[in-house]
Amino acid sequence: MIMPSARRFDQAAAFPELVELRESTRAADWTAIELFFAGLSDVDMTVYAVKVVADVAGAEEFLEQLPPSPLARRLLAARHVSKAWEVRSAKRARHVTRDQFEGMHELLRRAEPILIELTAEDPADVVAWAFRLNTARGLQLGQSEARRRYDRLARVAPHCFAAQSRLLQQLCPKWSGSWEAAHSFARQCLDAAPPGSLSPAVVGEAHLEHYLDLEGSDRGRYLAKVSVQQEIRAAADKSVLHPGFFGGYHWPQAHGVFAVLFAEMGDHRRAAAHFEALGDAGSEYPWTMFGDPAAGFARLRGLSAGGAQ
Repeated sequence: MIMPSARRFDQAAAFPELVELRESTRAADWTAIELFFAGLSDVDMTVYAVKVVADVAGAEEFLEQLPPSPLARRLLAARHVSKAWEVRSAKRARHVTRDQFEGMHELLRRAEPILIELTAEDPADVVAWAFRLNTARGLQLGQSEARRRYDRLARVAPHCFAAQSRLLQQLCPKWSGSWEAAHSFARQCLDAAPPGSLSPAVVGEAHLEHYLDLEGSDRGRYLAKVSVQQEIRAAADKSVLHPGFFGGYHWPQAHGVFAVLFAEMGDHRRAAAHFEALGDAGSEYPWTMFGDPAAGFARLRGLSAGGAQ
């Protein structure tokens, strides 16, 4: 049985149908997997569900044996991408060994030609383009190539949060980008986003990434900036707090980002609202960015509950 503290950071646990999808993958039940994806129409939910399959250990063994349909190839490529990041780990580059990088690159080079073929056959294959953002980052193909891939995707799905979140990572300094580029892109997502969509949450992710990149008192000074606080509030109001908000499978991630930001800036009333929305639901990001996700979640939720009274 999964305990609540563990379930909170399981990307599928808040959605029973995703738990079933994962079990179908473990059972190599291709019919059930096909039926699941046939029932999805939302692009972001589809990208999310593909990652659920891709994170199942050993899934490549049965995916490689399937007839090469577009869905089977997307899932196999995504599995290679997921496994590549498992080999690399989430550590900063200076803490990743040469063998880890080589193992990661080998797996990404298996995924890349599959994804290239998919987007050549169907330039509107948003899922394949989204995972090509992962391979571009992991293979260090550069900012221009990553942006080219995103722009091709955006022609079909201009407000795809999964793709925007991936490109944001590429634009951060840890992947040879800059804070100016990251924040500029996030603001573009906010300004263009339909009210109630996920896209404004990219602003929250940009500020969280910037905050976590700082150390000591610099973190507090960053979140104390009036301009930063205004942007974060505007992003929350236009996304997760909007009456028409639809977050699909990403809503725990979006609420989690704002919960962290408001708690860390001392706006406990706003933070408490996001923790209330989360309940026992959660996501890997942003909580696994803390040394101990469960402890970080409990600390900030407790701080917000006390401060909001």
